[in-house]
Amino acid sequence: MNGIGNIWYGIKDVNGFSRGFLNTLSFGVILLIAAGLAIVLGSGCTDQKKIEQKVSIIKAGNVEISRADFALELEVKQANYPYDIKDNPREYNAMVLDLVSDLSDEAVLLAAASAKGIDVCAKELEAAVDDFKKDYPEDSFDRMLLERAISYPVWKKRLKKDMVIQKLIMQDLVASQNIHPEDMIAFYDRFAEQTEVQNNDNSKMMDEEDLVLRLRMEKSQEVFGEWLQGIQDSYPVHIDRQVLGSFLINAEN
Repeated sequence: MNGIGNIWYGIKDVNGFSRGFLNTLSFGVILLIAAGLAIVLGSGCTDQKKIEQKVSIIKAGNVEISRADFALELEVKQANYPYDIKDNPREYNAMVLDLVSDLSDEAVLLAAASAKGIDVCAKELEAAVDDFKKDYPEDSFDRMLLERAISYPVWKKRLKKDMVIQKLIMQDLVASQNIHPEDMIAFYDRFAEQTEVQNNDNSKMMDEEDLVLRLRMEKSQEVFGEWLQGIQDSYPVHIDRQVLGSFLINAEN
């Protein structure tokens, strides 16, 4: 992603997934239970497991991150760390809490985007996927996903979220920056000096729309923290500490 998206994308990584499976009830004592009752109990366990996986660990506005989604994100994030990271509980827990922080910010931004009706349609997403793949000839794109332990559906879902956040930034932050004539003059003078085009008759002048966009993006970077804080205040994050605790390793003091 280019442009203002780097404000957000630059501080984020792609994170990951694991899903638990139900144990099969095969003990001899259960074989003695009537078939009908066994079906009911089996169904109840399965339903309970599904309910537990859907329990939210992070919530902001109408955006919720379930236990299952968090586990998915954690698995991919963990792939970027040493394989034995669980042998160091403090380091492992720090990784988990770092993921919680990242996903909390993401949930806040997605909640704000949803409230403003900002979304990415299927056509836009497919176009972005095709554009991204242009940089990966032959099967190098698939190899890249494999090396990063990311499935294609997870990567595509992540891409859509990032595109929604970029739209929010462009529409709510960048477009709201007021540009005054003196700002444009000062900005262009700096640009001209950097590119050595000042007083060069053969040089192509920067397009005015591009100039305004660049200036707005620059101003946006200066106030990004304040803007994000305002959104966080409007869409406070709620974290289920009990669910979070199930992902942490008890570390001795």
